Amino acid sequence: MALLLGSSLWGFLWLPLRYFNQQGLHGAWLILVTYLLLAVPAGWWSWRRRYELRGHHWTMLGLLILGGWTNVAFMLALVHGEVIRILLLFYLSPVWSIFAARIFLHEAIGWRGALAALLAVGGSALVVSHGQGFSLNDLSTNDLLSISSGFAFALSNVVLRADEALGDMHRASSVWWGCVLLALPFLFIQPWPMLSPAHYVYLLGFSWLWIAGATLAIQYGVARMPVSVSAVIMPFEVIVGALSAWWLAGENPGLLELLGGILILAAALLQITRSQQHPVSLGGVEMEKGEF
Repeated sequence: MALLLGSSLWGFLWLPLRYFNQQGLHGAWLILVTYLLLAVPAGWWSWRRRYELRGHHWTMLGLLILGGWTNVAFMLALVHGEVIRILLLFYLSPVWSIFAARIFLHEAIGWRGALAALLAVGGSALVVSHGQGFSLNDLSTNDLLSISSGFAFALSNVVLRADEALGDMHRASSVWWGCVLLALPFLFIQPWPMLSPAHYVYLLGFSWLWIAGATLAIQYGVARMPVSVSAVIMPFEVIVGALSAWWLAGENPGLLELLGGILILAAALLQITRSQQHPVSLGGVEMEKGEF
């Protein structure tokens, strides 16, 4: 139940993002404030236990950059892009993990990894091109943000695989501070926030209840459920996002896009279920140790 709740909250994430954007708190400002509310207490906690960080500084830096970009790029894409398309292109991340682990960890790809890569490439081509022939010109800025978010997510998991001794809260602190810092450059191309005082109360709830709540729900659920089960439930986020976008935003994916989505999700599931270990947390999203 906790896992379904967490996945649902992430699937509905586009809704509060667009709500605050319409109220005058635009993408980068929203990300900055949301994660600053999380990063400050998490950073204080981490600082008080800084003795635990000896030997983990490069891991912290890697998570700050890669984990931070994962969330910043993904949320920016969700504010303006097609929800279904953004979610599906992000879910290429398990496939990027195949190549990242091969290059940096020297892990074998295997036939399942190769099959997952083929399924993902074919699925993404259908999603992006609508079956009209793939071209790089078909990729929008939001598409590139989503793809780069998934790619950064895959690399950040390589960082975690290389140093699994670092505690979850230290990881989260690094990722959340990365979100704050990487959102800063985008502030210069977005208007000054015009949000009423009442909406800042909503923003506090969004940060501490929605984002933190979704994180805790997924951590709780995955830790108490077999990987083979949790791996099937995790893509429920895409289903929730697709149905909510169809119902509330009027998005109507075509048949070929749906087929592409099925191929991408099949590739993701093929990769995720390769491991029978417990997942590691990356500041809000769960990925499997050894999923590469």
